[in-house]
Amino acid sequence: MLVTLDTILSRNGEILHAPVGAEEAVMMSVASGNYYGLNAVATRIWELLERPMTVRELCVQIGREFDVDAPTCEAEILSFATALTDNGVVHAAEA
Repeated sequence: MLVTLDTILSRNGEILHAPVGAEEAVMMSVASGNYYGLNAVATRIWELLERPMTVRELCVQIGREFDVDAPTCEAEILSFATALTDNGVVHAAEA
């Protein structure tokens, strides 16, 4: 599925998640055995996805919190969201 700014993302409930330090986290997919390390921004995205939201909503929130310009934020989050979707970490649906 092509991830766009209007794609709604939601967490895959089968992903295990644990904080590491103050701003980082690790995740593991029990089904695939894949392990993921998250930096501060990725950890915040995971936290925000506690409730489903669009990529556009994520961009607005992350842009505010991390003082990132909109074009850069959108490009980075679209790329990250595509990777998360491709690896089954999040579910994607069209709005």
